[in-house]
Amino acid sequence: MFKRLLPFLPLIFFIACSSEGGNLTLPMAIQTLTATAWTPVPASFTSTPIPKTGMVIEALNDVLINTDPLAETIGAKYRVLDLQVFPEQPDNLASLLQIVMECEWVYTDSCTPEEAFINLMNAFKTSENVKQQLSANIPSTVKTLQLASYNEMHLEGVIVIEWKDVCDYMDKTINGSQLGIRISRTPISRAP
Repeated sequence: MFKRLLPFLPLIFFIACSSEGGNLTLPMAIQTLTATAWTPVPASFTSTPIPKTGMVIEALNDVLINTDPLAETIGAKYRVLDLQVFPEQPDNLASLLQIVMECEWVYTDSCTPEEAFINLMNAFKTSENVKQQLSANIPSTVKTLQLASYNEMHLEGVIVIEWKDVCDYMDKTINGSQLGIRISRTPISRAP
């Protein structure tokens, strides 16, 4: 019987000690304990929600794959392999959006980071589903887009651009020339 009363012992002690003051009642004590139990505790491990990157990848690949049979027959095929959001220290806010794209060329090697970037931006700009998935799953704290372009699973290069510039391009606040001049390109040299 004492084991059943053990969880209520602090409450009974609290009531007994405060009854001398005369202004704390049992209902007030229960409300205080209930409010304490239902108060949400913020998550300390992350400051932004975890995005559903798989949904963004699917939306992008729906636009990139099998939408231009001519380009895929004589040019190259593009697809998104991975999309991740990385936090920045010390506040642990999501700040870097990294997208990994694979290119498979047909007749001539046209798999450049620039071509991958153009295809990605066209998918961003033309597809309402992609825009919705980006809006729903990419944290507003993201500052930078990093595109890693692969050709037959070999890294060809990396393009980095401010995420605000990408958003402005999607919203037609800036045009393609402005977006193109704002990229930073890092080509990767292959050993012979």
